[in-house]
Amino acid sequence: MILIRILLLAFNVAVVAYLIYRILQIQKSDNPNKKWIIAISILLLLIPTTMLMGFVKPSLIYLMLYPVAISLHLYLIRHS
Repeated sequence: MILIRILLLAFNVAVVAYLIYRILQIQKSDNPNKKWIIAISILLLLIPTTMLMGFVKPSLIYLMLYPVAISLHLYLIRHS
């Protein structure tokens, strides 16, 4: 269980850094859907925070779904 928590923490640090980078890029762009993209990005940034605060327990479902959600979000905003 400790190994899963360490892996989740390392993954979350990388994801948070990249999402913040993409949010700053999108904020500078003239995309008409800019507000929606930033709102969804902030929501995805808050999910790991809730896990670290203890509201969401790390589980196999979280380990499988969160990377898929992040990947799908980044894929959909890749041209923004």
